[in-house]
Amino acid sequence: MRILIAEDDEYNQMVVEAMIELLYPDVAVEMVSNGAEALEKLKTETFGLLLSDVDMPLMNGYELVSEVKNMGLNVPIVCVTAFAISGDREKLLMHGFDGYISKPIDMDDMKTVLDKYLLGGNVE
Repeated sequence: MRILIAEDDEYNQMVVEAMIELLYPDVAVEMVSNGAEALEKLKTETFGLLLSDVDMPLMNGYELVSEVKNMGLNVPIVCVTAFAISGDREKLLMHGFDGYISKPIDMDDMKTVLDKYLLGGNVE
């Protein structure tokens, strides 16, 4: 299984990658720093999950999820964002994200999402 992470902050990249490696050491992680790079990778490579920030340069998370859905690419997209006020989760899901993790990232939240998409469980 491969996970693509679209995140422009280097510290957040390291944190997310370290969490995934601890929880699922056999999962390959690819990192890009914006939505445009993520879209290019998704056009030519297969990933089991895309973790995407919202606020990124060149192409933000909303634009990325819209492009991925319009192209009919079959990859679940989970938003990893600092937007955590009431109503943000619903807004993100309405824009096409399949899930949501708020920053700072809690290890249990990351495990729940990874279990759902990597193991195919019905964890919510």
